[in-house]
Amino acid sequence: MNTLRFSAIFLALVGLLLIAGNPVSADNVTDLMKSAEQNYSAGKYSKALEDLDWVRTEIANLQLQEMKKFLPEEIDGMKGEDSEGGAIFGMHSVSKYYPSEDGEKSVKITIASGKSSQGGAGLGAIMGMAAAFGAMDASKQSKMVVEQGYKGNFALDPETKEGTLIINLNGGAMVNVETAGFGDESMAKKALSKLDLAKIDESLK
Repeated sequence: MNTLRFSAIFLALVGLLLIAGNPVSADNVTDLMKSAEQNYSAGKYSKALEDLDWVRTEIANLQLQEMKKFLPEEIDGMKGEDSEGGAIFGMHSVSKYYPSEDGEKSVKITIASGKSSQGGAGLGAIMGMAAAFGAMDASKQSKMVVEQGYKGNFALDPETKEGTLIINLNGGAMVNVETAGFGDESMAKKALSKLDLAKIDESLK
């Protein structure tokens, strides 16, 4: 990868990180699209491409704000805290962390879109492969989970009591529930039941 291309990718990622947590206005998208059209008509193709890059970034940020609304505020008395999230290579994700008051147990929910213009198979397929490999790990307890008609895999490390439940949605998106301090899949399933999987699925198609 040449230096110019690396710099362009680096700057694009920095831009995403700088605005990922801030609400944006749909008017920004409209203005940028107008600017892209004007620059295209004037033969300023580099400027037009730059505008279009920002359009993608702004729309991605709007999608992240919508995705956050699917995450519950509380699970079994544990209040949620915003965790990391963002957009990279066309894949968007949001997370919320739910610690117990004593800090001994926790749940983390991540919702991620799987569509990617640059990532090939997308996140859903990648996580599906990860779940399959996790199920084959002899050191972990694994079982299938069905919730609201969606199938997934729950894997638990019995020594650390850390569990991971991965649900692949129809559109290539995925829901990931990570638990700590619980001896089985019951809390992961309870957390999953707080989500409207059909609505999430539809919104990310």
